[in-house]
Amino acid sequence: MCRQFLLCAALHLCMVPVAFAQQNQPPRPGPEDALSSSAINPAEGLIKLDVVVTDKSGKPVTGLKAEDVTLLDNGQPTKIVTFQAFDGIAAKPDPPVEVILVIDELNLPSNLLPYEKQEAERFLRQNGGHLAQPISIYRLTLDGLFASAQPSTDGNVLAEEVARDKEPRVVWQVPRRAVEGPHGDGWFELTNQPPSGTDIRDVASWRALGSIAIEERRKTGRKLLFWPSPGWPVQQHWVDSDYDFGSITEFSTRLREARVTLSSVSTWADPTRDPRIAVTADLFRDPEFIYQGFLKGVTSVKEARSGNLALDVLATQSGGDVLHAQEGLAEIITKQVKEASDFYTLTFDPARTNVVDEYHDLKVDVDKPDLTAHTRTGYYDEPVFYDQPSPAEHVTVEQLEQMLEKGQAGGDQETAKALSGLELTERMSSVSLAALKVGAAVEKSRQQLMALADRSAFLSSPAADIAASAPPDAAAQRAMLSRTVEYLNDTIARLPDFFAERTTVQYDEPTRKEGQTWKTAVGDRSLHVAETTKATVLFRNGKEVVDAGGKKGRKQKEQARNLDTMGTFGPILAGVIGGAAANPSDLTWSHWEKGANGPEAVFRYMVPPNVALFEVGFCCLANDLAMVPFDKRPGVHGEIAIDPASGAVLRLTADADLEARSPLEQSGIMVEYGPVAMGGKTYICPVRSVSLSRQRTVTVIHRWGEDFKVYGPFETILNDMEFDKYHLFRSESHILPGFTPATDQK
Repeated sequence: MCRQFLLCAALHLCMVPVAFAQQNQPPRPGPEDALSSSAINPAEGLIKLDVVVTDKSGKPVTGLKAEDVTLLDNGQPTKIVTFQAFDGIAAKPDPPVEVILVIDELNLPSNLLPYEKQEAERFLRQNGGHLAQPISIYRLTLDGLFASAQPSTDGNVLAEEVARDKEPRVVWQVPRRAVEGPHGDGWFELTNQPPSGTDIRDVASWRALGSIAIEERRKTGRKLLFWPSPGWPVQQHWVDSDYDFGSITEFSTRLREARVTLSSVSTWADPTRDPRIAVTADLFRDPEFIYQGFLKGVTSVKEARSGNLALDVLATQSGGDVLHAQEGLAEIITKQVKEASDFYTLTFDPARTNVVDEYHDLKVDVDKPDLTAHTRTGYYDEPVFYDQPSPAEHVTVEQLEQMLEKGQAGGDQETAKALSGLELTERMSSVSLAALKVGAAVEKSRQQLMALADRSAFLSSPAADIAASAPPDAAAQRAMLSRTVEYLNDTIARLPDFFAERTTVQYDEPTRKEGQTWKTAVGDRSLHVAETTKATVLFRNGKEVVDAGGKKGRKQKEQARNLDTMGTFGPILAGVIGGAAANPSDLTWSHWEKGANGPEAVFRYMVPPNVALFEVGFCCLANDLAMVPFDKRPGVHGEIAIDPASGAVLRLTADADLEARSPLEQSGIMVEYGPVAMGGKTYICPVRSVSLSRQRTVTVIHRWGEDFKVYGPFETILNDMEFDKYHLFRSESHILPGFTPATDQK
């Protein structure tokens, strides 16, 4: 559900609008405070890179500044949005770098496995088992993927788990019937159906790496993943481009989002101590497979090969190493981990693109002699990184009126269709809307006109609606605003208890059609009626209660967003006037406007974040573990149209000032007020309101047996509300004269 609170009443109240959008998705089990690594931080660039800089000897170099490095995206210098330097002493990463060790029982020869486990135990028991970095252990077998309960710095506990092959957590497990079937064919039923002929070790290994990436994606911070193994036996010449390309882009993207640097490790001992093991390891590697030939970024489906999914290839592309542990597995991992906290993290914004899975090379140059930067070799750019431009035809109010008058849109149904492909470049007033709706013969045309007008509620007024009168002088402006403050304190504060009927029409965009990817926009921003709701709004003792009525309209689709607007009779006016009054320069004259009952004085205002109590947001972020809402208290800007004689507010807009890269692109409220008769008196009350929200959608992806969430295109939701049938809320009693009690009859 998406909620947008709109509160308007007395000046002394401090609560103001809350825009809150929620998607109809059940919460996933997990810690309530767990934040997804895919959560968007508007202060950072959309893509985050971890960079290690080394000197000629391979030793990490610290102390560099942002001006010392240049980021090249497809060979072109790209602006670095944020830059952080860590040295493990003065500047420690928070959370600390996590180290992940995989015990690969599936791909290692049986005589190498005891050696790897022994080395892993030796590594974990160093320094009495007191580890400098949190360590996670994964164990891959034909039966499934198993893991330590959580990252731990207690090496002795982890070593015992390795020794006993008893990791306490099952990531996923393959039923014995699947493993024991002919050639293990039943195993493939549990995966993403790779092409026939794929080795089961390929599938299990890819699924394991994918599962680890998704688990680590749910955590913040940098991770170093060590996979001691000769790798899985990919068929370098075997081609199923659609499957391969999809896997290549997914591994690249999810490992990047998880901030995983993958390193493969050749796990043979010193040949002088055990030549038999060394020979076995050499023979196990495919002599025909040269991984360096597959390191170039894959730019299209036709270039994809299974060799691009080899362990050494994925490791190199992630910014990791292909290590040879001839000095001992424990020693080489210890050396890498010792320098784990010496790195830099930078963020940048990718280029805008209309191409799905557009590959970009990445390189970091250091403006110091004999220094080399190590980071990811590339990324896949997507249209969904940004909101896409509207494909609608943009027209003025006058052009729209001329089109309808001349009948250029054709018949009634054609008119509705033509209107759905338009967007206004200026605000359509309620007076203009009412006139156009009279000429609309069918309901669909009236609905589209309403959607057009509502969507334009936060735009500037057309020249035809602006009166040519000279602006009032400063004293006259102050007098008008003084009457408005008096109106808020005296008239609105003493509103009687009443109830009214609220009719809400919610509009939303068309759903994504079958075959359309979540990585790009649907291509149609037209708004259509989703549902109509009637409710009774009770205003009693200064508080609002909504008694929801019946709904009609098309059935809400799964994972649809609902925009539920409440609190129209709360302190939005007080929030705007009081907030803007804190700094007189933030409330300025705009223009005279032609109103239905005479000229209206229009002021523009700005309420900064440190003054405003406006809260906007939506539910929920792309978090796999819990329903995590996004909410902000931004600044707000808009217009106030007042009756210059009485100070009564006739129209108000409040549009949130949202940061770039925010998953919420727009959140705004417009309220129109008019005279309402109740109990023989006339009050100025809301007669119409528009709430508009444009935010990220969230899509659930199923890959490698895992479900995880990603951000999809932006989507607009709009509520049009009308208030009528106002009545005083009071009880009445009558004394009936001549009442005679009845007597008992016998």
